[in-house]
Amino acid sequence: MTPMIDMVFLLLVFFMTVSTLAESGRKLKLDLAESSQSQIAEDLSDRGVIGLDAAGVIYLAEQPHSLAQVQAVIKHSLAQNPQLKIQLRADAQTPYQSIKVLLRACAEVGAQEVIYSTYQLR
Repeated sequence: MTPMIDMVFLLLVFFMTVSTLAESGRKLKLDLAESSQSQIAEDLSDRGVIGLDAAGVIYLAEQPHSLAQVQAVIKHSLAQNPQLKIQLRADAQTPYQSIKVLLRACAEVGAQEVIYSTYQLR
């Protein structure tokens, strides 16, 4: 019985940690664009979240990073997990030029699938 209780506690700690890490990229307060074509994904696994505010500042886990730093992180993450999808959360007021630069930087390091996050219109 004791090993079973230990396993339950280990699983509990694991899922609490994973859920906290999954939410860390979404805590950055951004006013996302709205779209009638937006769909809610069923599978949120294998995602790396990048935030881009209205001033064009790039965020990873709520910390600002340079474009070169973001490329290095993406490249390393893709080496660890080739199935990685990049989820781009850009503020609705972000100039398209900033988004374009970030999308090009993702493509340069091999990120083939970039998901652009929007709010779903109801």
